Amino acid sequence: MAKKLVKAMLSLAAVGALVGLSACSSDDSGGNGDGGSAEAGDITIGYSGYTVSNPFFAGILEGLERGAEETGVELISTNANGDPNQQVTDVENLITQGVDYIAINPADGKAIVPAVKAADAAGIPVIALADSIGTDVTFTISQNHVEAGKMAAEEIAAFLEEKNGEPKGKVVNIQGLAGSPAAIDRDKGFLEAMEAYPDIEIVATADGGWDTAVSNEVMTDILQAQPEIDAVFAANGAEAVGVSRAIESAGRFKPVGEEGHIYVIGIDGPKPAVENIRAGIQDAEISQQPITMSEEAVRLIVKLSKGEEVEKNVEWPSMLLTADNLESPEVQEFGIWADEIE
Repeated sequence: MAKKLVKAMLSLAAVGALVGLSACSSDDSGGNGDGGSAEAGDITIGYSGYTVSNPFFAGILEGLERGAEETGVELISTNANGDPNQQVTDVENLITQGVDYIAINPADGKAIVPAVKAADAAGIPVIALADSIGTDVTFTISQNHVEAGKMAAEEIAAFLEEKNGEPKGKVVNIQGLAGSPAAIDRDKGFLEAMEAYPDIEIVATADGGWDTAVSNEVMTDILQAQPEIDAVFAANGAEAVGVSRAIESAGRFKPVGEEGHIYVIGIDGPKPAVENIRAGIQDAEISQQPITMSEEAVRLIVKLSKGEEVEKNVEWPSMLLTADNLESPEVQEFGIWADEIE
């Protein structure tokens, strides 16, 4: 199963390398608020970030900073510290500052809509970064979160089939932050894929809040209520780390590969989760490379500023990470972004 998915993701990566060469953005603005072209050094990009406390979001900011340095654009970044209302205020402030483009990683895809519409009214193109927004934007660059959820489900099913001779067992679903489009889509993909396995029972579902501490707490409660658990789907890597800590604290941890091990898979591939994979604590992560994705977002914005065409929806490829493939040429080429973030 893992080898098949790696090959599939490499194909996606090859497609991803061609993004921006076809299809037209619905917004013809070249930046500077007047539809004209501009040199990269004349462009200011405002970034509205949800948080930087989570390693994945720190990776997004790192990629934007690298992209800005590479292209010579000016980057103004904000941090909402997990508060959707503050993020709306941050976008409004970026509009007031007269930035040419605004990239948003939304805390809440619906709550941010009024701010996006305000930017549009001011003639400022908006880019959705690593997630979707509930209104029209110039372009979105993101992992296919539904497919990521499906990938996680298929890996769990493969584990249970190997363990039990058929895909059956008891599974926990730790969802992402309520209101986040990525969380909604990952959960959707996971549940849709699980419909094909009637003998796999989802015994508990909880909101992990994209957070290690929150996931630790909810998983601790689930472990007390559920004496039998075979696998856990965590909607992101930070949650997967919290889940693993809870399993260990409950005295129910067995290393990967040993009898009684509870399979844990997350999405995003942050450093703590990758370190757990290397240590035999966690089984897998589905990485989407936020650093290179954000670098590409800056390059695409520069293309827009020159009047070039950019695809409306840029689907960023994913890669399954396991202990067996971390050192493989395929994964090394894709990049383990966790190793680049302190």
